[in-house]
Amino acid sequence: MLENAVARRYAQAFFTLAREKDLVDNLEAELKVVVDTINENEELKRVMDHQLISPEEKKAIINGVFSQEVSEITLNFLDIVIEKYRATYIPGIYHEFVSYANETRNMADARVKTAVELNDSDLDTLKARLTAVTGKTIRLQSELDPSLIGGVVVRIGDKVIDGSLAGRLERLKDNLLQFEVKEIGVRD
Repeated sequence: MLENAVARRYAQAFFTLAREKDLVDNLEAELKVVVDTINENEELKRVMDHQLISPEEKKAIINGVFSQEVSEITLNFLDIVIEKYRATYIPGIYHEFVSYANETRNMADARVKTAVELNDSDLDTLKARLTAVTGKTIRLQSELDPSLIGGVVVRIGDKVIDGSLAGRLERLKDNLLQFEVKEIGVRD
């Protein structure tokens, strides 16, 4: 919970700056490069997460790795984050930044889990329905989950729409468990 609050606060500050400079798309892309690079490089991730490595050393590493990849604005922002011992929050800051950016674009990301792969037509239909329900432009990310048995589970932000067969069976089980069976008689 604290991690989300900290990430949200830094993301909001960076997003405010990005809007003032009309650089939301650019700075979002730069943060994505930083987060992807950190996540893909285990050694860099360990350095950023390690509490005994000084902020000066971390800033030097970040500046060395990203000075040619990102703008001065992003480097300065990362320096502040690192200086305040918040380097482990960089991925969370990025995700919160994307949320702020999507909100201003009237856009939402939706994760769709299905038991079988959906064709393009099915994805377009689902996207159109979700757009109609939310009133936002939807970007879909699809993934397979055979444990669903059938149907779909859609997550948009913190909302989940469970239309899977596994979900229906679980709800049916819960409903049946609520009934108290007193006695079952046998007729001759």
